[in-house]
Amino acid sequence: MKKTLTLTAFLMISCFTAFSQNIVKPQVDQNEDLNSDIEKIETGNQFTTVTFAYTANADNAWVQLNKEIYIQTDQGNEHYNYVKSENIAMVPAKHVFAKAGDKLTFKVYFKKIPAASKTIDIIERAGYRKDGILFFNFYGVSLSQSTSDGVSKRATITDVRLLPPPPVSADTASRGLFYGAGNEMQNAMSAMGPMYASMAKSLLDANLAYYKQPGKIAELAKLNKDYFDALVKEGFTNDQALKIITSDGLFSKSSSLSGK
Repeated sequence: MKKTLTLTAFLMISCFTAFSQNIVKPQVDQNEDLNSDIEKIETGNQFTTVTFAYTANADNAWVQLNKEIYIQTDQGNEHYNYVKSENIAMVPAKHVFAKAGDKLTFKVYFKKIPAASKTIDIIERAGYRKDGILFFNFYGVSLSQSTSDGVSKRATITDVRLLPPPPVSADTASRGLFYGAGNEMQNAMSAMGPMYASMAKSLLDANLAYYKQPGKIAELAKLNKDYFDALVKEGFTNDQALKIITSDGLFSKSSSLSGK
């Protein structure tokens, strides 16, 4: 009797394992959209469900999902297609965030993947693009290794958008600066963009803070007036002096005055 109960329990556990394959915060080899993460993957009797989290990188940023998104496993080339989703706008609709840092968590249900799968790719739209459009493309997603188990997650650069997103057609999902799936050099060059954008914003903020100090604007105006007068005294016409002042002033437009 004891042996029978043990065998039954073993079979129940085996069946449960075969029909349930869950992982929280899986390790990802490559994530093309730097504002998105995979929170959880669950494979049950009917579906493989992926829970995503998307964080807005700017005020009024937006996100949407194409129903063409699918899963491909390491077991073959078959596509496990989109079935349904929860809490995410589908193209052409958009979810618009109120402010930078707001987070949206949503679920996407796919056809059930094979129980033997070790890694998957989640592909919304693959391929190299020159227009800066990003998609939910995750490659080399582990179904056994989790970042919460102490596995270091691949470092990403915060995506900073200083300008509004470019207009795109209704069947696309634009989310920030381009970080494409081209060759490694292109990927590396693209990854530098957000870092330089962040540096430029910090520099601009520092300059604005400097000029807001009492008397700084008047001081700068006096220096430029003295520069103009000196140019005229040296023989330049008023028009020539004015052109020099406006095109190449005393201070470079890109230099930081915050340390002066």
